[in-house]
Amino acid sequence: MKKKLFLTGILISMMIFSAVAIYAGVDEAAARKQPAAANFMPEAFTEIQTAMAVSVSGVRKQDANYLKGLSAYIRHVNRNVSQQEADEMVKSFMKYADRYDVDEKIVMAVAQTESCYYADVVSCANYKGLMQTGDVLAEACGYDPERLFEPEISIHVGASYIRDKLDEFGDTRLALTAYNQGSGSVHSGNYSTGYADLTMERANDMERFLKEKGYI
Repeated sequence: MKKKLFLTGILISMMIFSAVAIYAGVDEAAARKQPAAANFMPEAFTEIQTAMAVSVSGVRKQDANYLKGLSAYIRHVNRNVSQQEADEMVKSFMKYADRYDVDEKIVMAVAQTESCYYADVVSCANYKGLMQTGDVLAEACGYDPERLFEPEISIHVGASYIRDKLDEFGDTRLALTAYNQGSGSVHSGNYSTGYADLTMERANDMERFLKEKGYI
């Protein structure tokens, strides 16, 4: 009986010692991990910041390259447009396409179809400038009609009108047809989509040009 009690006491002592040792080991491990975790967080945060910076830089670079490509396309179509003029046109195309939520390539394609990017042209019907819009539209946008010869003003008026036609018809082909032939022709069904098809194909040509030249 005494022997059994002695052995039981030894076992209990061993269990208590083991528990203390395990607790101490866990506590020590936690103590070792704490500094490591503290050191890891700023390092990890720095890596995230670096990745974000690279991403943002990449987006900016891609955007700049895209704008450069649009400018190159204008000069590809019309070599009489200077680099500076093309760059300024692109800024306006992007600005007003964004304002009126229209694809900038569509706005640019309209300018190509209407004027081949010549800013000073006048049609026999007295439509003026890059986008070949009339005096009434210029005045509706708050401009003197003579300012339609300014590329930015012409692009503003043209992009606004494209937006109106898109809202009216809900279809790019019909909107472009109305831009060229008037809403009445489209509503009456007395129209041709030749102008719209040509303009949309030019927008596609622009996309192909940007891809082939490595701009996108």
